[in-house]
Amino acid sequence: MNTPYWIHHFETNTEKNRALEFPKTPCSLPEAVRKPLAKSLAVFQLGESGSGSRIRRCCHDARIGADLRGYPEAVDRFIKEEQSHSYLLARAVEHLGGRLLTKQWTNSVFQRLRFLLNLDFTIQMLLTAELIAEVYYGLLYLHCDDPVVRCLAQKILQDETRHLAFQRDFFRVRVARLSPVVRWFWRLQFRAVHALTVLVVAWDHRHALRALGLSPGAFRTRCGKAWQRFSARLERALAREARGPAGTAREEPWSPRTDYCGL
Repeated sequence: MNTPYWIHHFETNTEKNRALEFPKTPCSLPEAVRKPLAKSLAVFQLGESGSGSRIRRCCHDARIGADLRGYPEAVDRFIKEEQSHSYLLARAVEHLGGRLLTKQWTNSVFQRLRFLLNLDFTIQMLLTAELIAEVYYGLLYLHCDDPVVRCLAQKILQDETRHLAFQRDFFRVRVARLSPVVRWFWRLQFRAVHALTVLVVAWDHRHALRALGLSPGAFRTRCGKAWQRFSARLERALAREARGPAGTAREEPWSPRTDYCGL
């Protein structure tokens, strides 16, 4: 895993997020859209606002091996970028006239589940959240008319596509060590955990989804496609790993038509 690349990427991108300027326009969304969207974004903001102390400790305590040298430092920079998302989301919630949250039941459950097992499961839960976020912010970008919300969604969606590549790089190393049978069971439980999480998120954000013109069922379907696409890319990366050393992850321009799997 090319951890120096990721450290540099997260450091640079966090600075861009902190400097991002939203359009200076008042919110003109109708109340039926503005109110549920503000509540929904406040939940996502809370999820991004953690200190990351437990995942940092988990990374430092785990036996990661020479092929993941520097990974704890990369995760540290990754957490700082996530915290910059919290800052952007807080500004968007304020723009929508909403209130920030200090506690929310699905966020509390997710936080507890994340640290039930080992480092791999912790990163898998993070990955699950990011696969859902890819679909969610893609919907905001494509279906919300507010310039501030679309600016926020575009930036976070760009970042999430890189986060998925970062997590894929990690699991390329970890899953390659597993036997074919264990790898099959890992993929099975990953899909089950992802599907259950999507079910809860779709229900919890159902009002915002409907305000954007999408049913919770359609959201679940798009999230399932996101998981399938990530899984296929991971399998291709593992196949390349089997043939020889993997190359450096390459930064690519983001496009909603090519990178947003919810379409």
